[in-house]
Amino acid sequence: MFGLGWNELLFIGILAVVIVGPERLPEMMKFLGRQYGKLRRASDELRRAFMFEADKVDQEKRLEELRRRREQARKRADEIRRRALEAKGQQPDLSDVDPAGADAAHSGHHGAPAAAASPPKKDEQ
Repeated sequence: MFGLGWNELLFIGILAVVIVGPERLPEMMKFLGRQYGKLRRASDELRRAFMFEADKVDQEKRLEELRRRREQARKRADEIRRRALEAKGQQPDLSDVDPAGADAAHSGHHGAPAAAASPPKKDEQ
């Protein structure tokens, strides 16, 4: 509670009975209970308001990070688009390539054909 043990609470209760009197003690306890409830609600409202503002700041940070990433992605896409347009506009110079190599390049065959493996010869005994 407030770091008070049973001995302290008993002492405060006896002191309240002596000072206020047994007739007014229930009335005073109601009053203190109501004030404690109001204080508790006010502190809860303050905590909620603080958390709301902290969440807003956190959301703004996340939003700024997303904007930064979006801008980076946009720059990358623009760079890729620019390079693609440059590549599309340029034709490779094939004047120094021999026609057989050019035909192989266009036909989709890459490299020399694989050598056929001959079956192993049986040794006659």
